[in-house]
Amino acid sequence: MMKCVWIFGTFAIMYLIATVVGFATYLLINPVAMWISVFTLMPIVSALLMYWYLVKMRISRQSSLAEVFILVLAWIALSFGMDAIAYIFIIPSVSHTAPNWTFFRDQSPWIWLSYGVLLVSAYIGHRLHLRRLHA
Repeated sequence: MMKCVWIFGTFAIMYLIATVVGFATYLLINPVAMWISVFTLMPIVSALLMYWYLVKMRISRQSSLAEVFILVLAWIALSFGMDAIAYIFIIPSVSHTAPNWTFFRDQSPWIWLSYGVLLVSAYIGHRLHLRRLHA
């Protein structure tokens, strides 16, 4: 149960930061700045949150890699779901437009790449955790 709370909690922090940074850079600067921030800042934030999860859950060295991949899969599923709810239904509803059924296709390949970047973050978080255990 506690593991699920930490998975959802770390995801919520990551998603909130990504959303705030994404909207701020998109609205205040331009879409290119948004994607640059997504692919530079968010891998660092995600890696640190994954590391924090591994430390707080006291994951062993042997279980660390498997656990971080479970975390990545959970985050991708949660992110996909949240993106679908937010960008297909909520934002169009607030904007008084029809649901955006083509969101994932319209954002391709960038949104898919951002999900893939989580794998890099997982590796970094895992390595940080192993380094901490070894120290």
